[in-house]
Amino acid sequence: MELETEAIDGRSTISSYASDGVVIGGKTLTESFILTPYADPVPWGVDQFSDLSASLLDKLCGMDCEVLLVGTGMKQVFPSPELSRVLARHGQSAEFMNSRAACSTFNVLSLDDRRVTAAIILPL
Repeated sequence: MELETEAIDGRSTISSYASDGVVIGGKTLTESFILTPYADPVPWGVDQFSDLSASLLDKLCGMDCEVLLVGTGMKQVFPSPELSRVLARHGQSAEFMNSRAACSTFNVLSLDDRRVTAAIILPL
């Protein structure tokens, strides 16, 4: 899906996504990644939602963000009680949604000057 986005202040935005990858800054990503508005995407070693461990979520909660988006892959998956306890321990909320929705939501929040972090599981 092609997305219309504004390029503001050097922010990283998702320009398109399809089942085979996500385009950010002219580069196509084909593996899961973490993205914040003012940094390049970094690889995230999570190939499917069941790979998301408490320790990995703990690291995400340690990032400086007000909104944490977790793109769960092709389908929306809700966190286990163990993952929910990690979020509660950090006083952090997170939105768990399918990865396509997380890509779109990231752009909206970033362009609204929100401190957002998106952890996106591919494929979409």
